[in-house]
Amino acid sequence: MKSWVSRSGLSSLQRTSLNKIDTNLVSAFVERWHLETSSFHMSFGEMSITLDDVACILHLPIMGIFWSPQDVTEEVAVELVVDYLGVSRGQAQSQVRSCRGSYYKLEWLYDLFVHHRAASSWAYATIAYLLMLVGSTIFADKTLTLVEARYLLLFTDLDGCSGYSWGAAALVTLYRYLGDASMYSCKQLVLDSRVLSNCWKKRGELETC
Repeated sequence: MKSWVSRSGLSSLQRTSLNKIDTNLVSAFVERWHLETSSFHMSFGEMSITLDDVACILHLPIMGIFWSPQDVTEEVAVELVVDYLGVSRGQAQSQVRSCRGSYYKLEWLYDLFVHHRAASSWAYATIAYLLMLVGSTIFADKTLTLVEARYLLLFTDLDGCSGYSWGAAALVTLYRYLGDASMYSCKQLVLDSRVLSNCWKKRGELETC
């Protein structure tokens, strides 16, 4: 398992926590985000988050294949966990139905991880762990309890995970969430604090704000 996680390029996310969010700082930046330019309009000029920021802060690979999985139906979400997480069809249908869409509960993935690890089903355990890892960090949504089923497609080949540009995927997701959060109708947001909160500190720009 350690070998697969290390080769995936995602091992650094094990030290990333959404509990470290500085909500006031995030809100201040969101208010200055312009969707048209994908940048923050500050009093001293324009700034944005770059791939270099993602690479330096999250230590994710920024070179490789950029593949954004397409949305999947609930039926496909069931088939994916049957094939790649080793669960029964009945259990898979019950899980997807309880999520009311093509999602999996992070708590359920953790239970699968523990079960497969105890049974020495290392491939299943690793896939459950990696899906849970990205679902609670770079692909986290507002619920903080669910992960989209389509992201399981990224782990169907554990040996091929290292070929993805995880940094680019994290940045695109962050841009999308910033765009959603900047809308007046948005009442809640969730962002990776290590990218948004720390990138300006790293550059020494925070004092200027």
